[in-house]
Amino acid sequence: MDKSIFVALSGAVLQERRMEVLTDNLANVNTTGFKAQKPLFESSMTDAFRVRTFGRLDDVVTDAGQGPSQMTHRKLDMALRGEGFFAVDTPAGTRYTRDGSFVLDPSGVLVTKEGHRVMGDNGPITLAGPDVLIDSNGGLHVNGAAIGRLRLVSFADPLELRREGNYFVALPGAGEMPASPNTQVDQGFLEGSNVNAVRAMTTMIEAMRSYETNTKLIQSMDEMTKKAIDEVGRTS
Repeated sequence: MDKSIFVALSGAVLQERRMEVLTDNLANVNTTGFKAQKPLFESSMTDAFRVRTFGRLDDVVTDAGQGPSQMTHRKLDMALRGEGFFAVDTPAGTRYTRDGSFVLDPSGVLVTKEGHRVMGDNGPITLAGPDVLIDSNGGLHVNGAAIGRLRLVSFADPLELRREGNYFVALPGAGEMPASPNTQVDQGFLEGSNVNAVRAMTTMIEAMRSYETNTKLIQSMDEMTKKAIDEVGRTS
């Protein structure tokens, strides 16, 4: 069998994986704080004669671009402008998010919608009620008195983070550091998804056409192989 069929097969598999990522992005176009995922591909010359080039998925990375801000007027809603994440304490360890739609649990602790504690510089944040003022640096004030500050963190390399459900997790050895002073907290706002729905749909159509091209190429090669076998059988 001509190994070229495997080149087409690798192309079809890559486009299928690409469509999975695009579908996930489109499903989260209205998810608060969602960051689009991007597949990275690379060529791999596995042929001993370096004649045929195969494609393979190298990684799926996060597009850290800013999403649009949406005003809510709700005091416990917060949006980040610039790089960085809110730090969240979960049973699996520290996780990071751009979704600032926070609430208070029955004990008055600031938590995410999933019930995970939002971390401040000195640990979990406890409030007597939602009547709190949050300044642009993440400082929390009640009746004019400072009561703490949100723990805002960033990473030098976005590749040090991996998506885990609604959160991000840092890879081993990732260098967590304080968010840039230029990062601003907007109280009463939420950051929307940075997925461009029109662009994602256009890219999906392109991926589907490429997938169809590769599958047709596989079918053509299969038919050519079958024809060659049949002809050899007749001549013998």
